[in-house]
Order: sequence, then structure tokens, then C-alpha cells
Amino acid sequence: MKLTITQYFKIATLLVVLTTNLTAENILLKKGGTLQGKVVEQDQYKLKIRKEDGTVVVLNKTDILKVVYKDHLTAAEEDKLRKAEEDKERIKREKEEAARLKKEQEDAAKLEKELAAKNATADAEAKRKQEEDAKRAEADRKNLTRGGAAWRSAVLPGWGQWKQERKVQAIVYPTIIAVGLFFTYDKHRMYLNAKRDYNNLENPYTTNGLFRAAVTPPSAATVSPTEAIVASQLGPFKGQRESVERHYREMQYIGVATLLVYFWNIFDAYYFHPTGSGLSYEDTRKEKFFMRSSVDRVGYHPTAIAGDRGIEHRTQLGYEFTF
Repeated sequence: MKLTITQYFKIATLLVVLTTNLTAENILLKKGGTLQGKVVEQDQYKLKIRKEDGTVVVLNKTDILKVVYKDHLTAAEEDKLRKAEEDKERIKREKEEAARLKKEQEDAAKLEKELAAKNATADAEAKRKQEEDAKRAEADRKNLTRGGAAWRSAVLPGWGQWKQERKVQAIVYPTIIAVGLFFTYDKHRMYLNAKRDYNNLENPYTTNGLFRAAVTPPSAATVSPTEAIVASQLGPFKGQRESVERHYREMQYIGVATLLVYFWNIFDAYYFHPTGSGLSYEDTRKEKFFMRSSVDRVGYHPTAIAGDRGIEHRTQLGYEFTF
């Protein structure tokens, strides 16, 4: 009996369907083990499998290593398939990790490039601003005359030197003058206190003593001129008078020294004014501040204990220049 092409096709289709229904599927799980059954339904995330005993199991695709469409699967075949799938997963993870690292490196390089560009822009801006400030300072310095520097230092000591870009002198002069004014004020205060104490002593030759002598009734005891002179020269009046004179003299010395530093500050701003070429007289003349201290032994002090000698401390603060 001859069969037509249509009959052959129907028979082949029936055999395929029967073979498919009779063949079981082996599902290899990632955590180990194999599940035999038939995939009856699936979607994007899970598989529904009917086992040989008729029960239905739902598995997530993330838990499945591979589905093998074969009825019987030996242990060797299972190990081989499992190893192949694990190698594929490992290679896939390595590729993904390499891609991730490459992307991170590219992002880091891009970020570093952007940061370098920002830093370069900021550095260029800072350099431009610094150059502008330098040009402005140079222009101000060139426009500054000797007279301008001198009157600035007269108004505020050190101001003219600061405008001349001579920072050391601009700081030293006002500092010395401020210290001198402070010590002048302090010595003046000590002088007034010593003078007040001197006037309060029982000195018959002071204004208060004469006033007391005029309003106090005369007593029987009288003081001879010789005794008065001795009392004035050897008594407590002499030491107090010397204290008054010493404080007054020191106040004058410090005040005059401070005034000299003030006038020298004006002279310095005028004389050492830089020239228009940027060079100054400091280039050919030497100038410096100095401070020297010394300790000397002096002779007997009138009020000191016999055999003791006094020690005098001297400190010299000055400014010198060499032509």
C-alpha cells in the first residue's frame, strides 16, 4: 500500500508528539541535584514542572542550571554538563566583572580628567589674579613718590615702607614706636607716683611742709639749719628725691629715643625710596637693625650693704646703615 505525502507527514507528527510525551526532562539545579519531570508551563521568571509521580513543582529560573531534554542521564553526563554550565557561568561573570572594572576605570579616568581640567582652570585663574595684583602693586609703587612715602610714614609709621614693598621695616618701625610710647607712659606714671610720695614725706622744704609750718603753732623744740641740711641730704628725702629725678630722666630718655625713631622712620621712607627701575638704594647701601646687651659692674651704691657691688644691665636697640 502506497502512502501519500500527507499521510507521511501526519505519521511523523504523531511520532514526534508521542516521543515528546514519553521523554522526560532532567533539570540540573545550581545548588546540586537533578529533578526529572516535564515542563508544562513557563514564563520569564519560573518553570512549572510535572514530576513522574504527577506532582507539580514551580522553580525559579535563577535556581536552574540547565534543562536537559533526555530521558536517562548518567552521573558522568550530569557532571560533564554541570561543569560545562558552571564554566559558562564563570566566564560570563568574569566578562561582566571585566566590563564593570573597565567602566569604573573609564569613569575614574574621565573624572580625573575633568578634575585636572578644573584644577588647571583654577590655577590659571589664581595665576592671572596674582599677576594682576603684582602689576597693580608695581603700578602703585611706581606712582609712589618720595614725598608720598614720607608723609604716609609721618601719618602712620611704617605705612610708607609698606607701600614700598619693604615689609620688614614696615613692621619694625611701628612696633618700636609703640613699645617706646608704652614705656614712656609707664615711666611718666612712675614719675608722678614718686613725686607724690616725695611731697607726702615730712620734708620741711616742700610746699606741703611750708604750709604745715605756717598753720602749726611753733613748738619749743627748734631745728637748726645744719640739722635741716643733714636731714635733707642723708634722710629718706634724698632717696625719694633721687627716685623722682631718676624716673623723670628715664622718661625723657625713652621719649626722646621714641621721637628719634619716629623721625628716622620718615627719613627712611624718603631716603631709601626705590627708583623707577625697581632698584633701590638698599642695593648699594647696607642697613640693619641691631640689639646689643651687656652687663657691667658698678661702684659702691650709697644705700647698698658694705662690700656689695651693683650690677648694671644695658640694652642698646638701634638702626645703622653703611654708605
